[in-house]
Amino acid sequence: MTQSVAVSGEPTVELTLALRVSTDSEHAAAIAARLLESFEDTVGVTLTARTFQAGETNSGQVVELAGRRRRLGDSAPPLRIEPDSRRVLLCGEVLEFTRLEFDLLLFLSRNPDRVFDRVTLMAQVRGLAGGNGRTVDVHVRKIRGKLEPALTPITTVRGVGYRFDGAGQVLIAG
Repeated sequence: MTQSVAVSGEPTVELTLALRVSTDSEHAAAIAARLLESFEDTVGVTLTARTFQAGETNSGQVVELAGRRRRLGDSAPPLRIEPDSRRVLLCGEVLEFTRLEFDLLLFLSRNPDRVFDRVTLMAQVRGLAGGNGRTVDVHVRKIRGKLEPALTPITTVRGVGYRFDGAGQVLIAG
């Protein structure tokens, strides 16, 4: 650990953590970003990371956490999902969700920036293969109705399915 003085005159602390994960280079940045997001949510500090190929020492890809930057004292994300108690809070206010709505929101928020087709969402959330994908459309519409206009985290990818784009706006507790 090293301590230095920032430009503003306030002392800063630099802490270096090393984590070794064997994966392909395509997924390394995504894994690092997810780990940092989790750590930031828990500790409440701003973090950056560098990913390195095996054998590299100085040059690395900086992982940017768009929308996840915050400093101690900043407000928490507006959407809080509590899986253990099955509660959803928007700006501190408890929202009512059906079982399927809650499971769908939780699944999408745990898998941000990935597009899922309707059949996959039904299989993941309800454990059903096949079925009518329009059921997902109805429940996504209901979720949006409860979150809007404060948040619009679920994006429709035309002809494919849905993607959760609100990673910086949600905290999954516990």
